[in-house]
Amino acid sequence: MKKAALERKEKIQTEYKKIMLKAAERVITLRGFAAATMDEVAKEAQFSKATLYKYFKNKGQLILEILLQYIEELQCQVSTIQSQDLSPKDKLKEMICSILEIQSRKENIARMFSQDRALLSFFHRLFVAETNGEKHSYDKIIKLLRSKRREIFNVSCGVVKEGIDKGEFIEAPPELIIKYINALVEGLVNFRFRETPRLSPREETEQMFKFLLTGLSRKEALQKGEKK
Repeated sequence: MKKAALERKEKIQTEYKKIMLKAAERVITLRGFAAATMDEVAKEAQFSKATLYKYFKNKGQLILEILLQYIEELQCQVSTIQSQDLSPKDKLKEMICSILEIQSRKENIARMFSQDRALLSFFHRLFVAETNGEKHSYDKIIKLLRSKRREIFNVSCGVVKEGIDKGEFIEAPPELIIKYINALVEGLVNFRFRETPRLSPREETEQMFKFLLTGLSRKEALQKGEKK
């Protein structure tokens, strides 16, 4: 009986937390990280401020939890693709497409992560600056975020290594390949914010992947049999 009651309580708490994070997304997207307040988040979520504070100590914890949800969804997608019966090329293509699809579905929050100066400053203090007492209150979630990002990176490198072993990709350190692919995809995501009309994530992936695999060299393309 106690176990059932505990499970029920945990389920309710999980649902409350989801509602609060959705409300925080809306408020912070609309107002900006600097201007948004815990009062506004509580009102948007239709909870008392005291209830909100039981789950989240401050605005920084809210935004980090939103980021964690974002990373966890991406990690789930990447791991699922890695386990599918596809060629390494197709796995890599699907991983890139999944990133663009998630970014497209969560464009407002993705745009905020990349363009809100106050939020970028907050992330810089937590993830880049060497000394900052602010970090200590977020240690647990920062470690979890880094762990999730490392898992995504490792799975991606595993797919590239598989492609190298099968002769589908060039001989190069998988970590280096993924580093440059990540830079390319992140740049593309930022460019898509300003682009109208916009290709679908699938169309964008197909177009980008063609350049990624063939390169820009006309000479090499001709050597592969392309007509003049």
